[in-house]
Amino acid sequence: MQSRYLRVYQWLEIQSLSRYLMLFILAAVFAGCATTAPPEPEPEEDPGVPLAGGGVVFYLEEGRHGFIIEEKSSMDEETRELFELAVDRLEAQDYDGAIELLETVIGHSPGVTAPYVNIAIVLQKVDRFEEAEEHLKTALSLVPKHPAANNEYGLLLRRMGRFDEARENYEKTLATFPDYHPARRNLGILCDLYLGDLQCALESYETYSEAMPDDDQVEMWIADLRMRLGR
Repeated sequence: MQSRYLRVYQWLEIQSLSRYLMLFILAAVFAGCATTAPPEPEPEEDPGVPLAGGGVVFYLEEGRHGFIIEEKSSMDEETRELFELAVDRLEAQDYDGAIELLETVIGHSPGVTAPYVNIAIVLQKVDRFEEAEEHLKTALSLVPKHPAANNEYGLLLRRMGRFDEARENYEKTLATFPDYHPARRNLGILCDLYLGDLQCALESYETYSEAMPDDDQVEMWIADLRMRLGR
């Protein structure tokens, strides 16, 4: 799965930037850390865990790692098609076109988080960081603990040089979603390369690696850190 942009929130780290795939399942349902496309949740059997401000978390079972977040707001078919077209524009690096379409999508469905996260990503591509931050804040006002939005906000804060805020953001996300692996990996990168906190970096990488043993790059980072720490 190599797409850099977003049709189902599924963790994927590319060039140290977390990017997600988005898919709408009925009423704007998003997956996080899912290895396979999850089935539609059955609230009558599993009421899920409500998030403050909106959204319900359904944790996957039967050996699958991850969760999905179901939001109350939804999109009509025409708006979903515009959203998909915006993703295509993102992938084609037509950033102006993607921004224009995403602004239209937001106008039609202001209560859905996905377009705000996507437009924040593309705005960063054209160095419009303050606008990107405003859109991420809006997404988080809709679903305050949304892990993918928070993870993207952490990346933005890092790019803006606000390293302590980025760390606080990752740690807050992991306190609620300890299995959200992109935030764990990104916290390690932040501590390692930007904060100089090697112990934090090593602990983050090791925890991440236990869950994601096939990430050879992180294994190399762990070996390097252990050597630097004299272990």
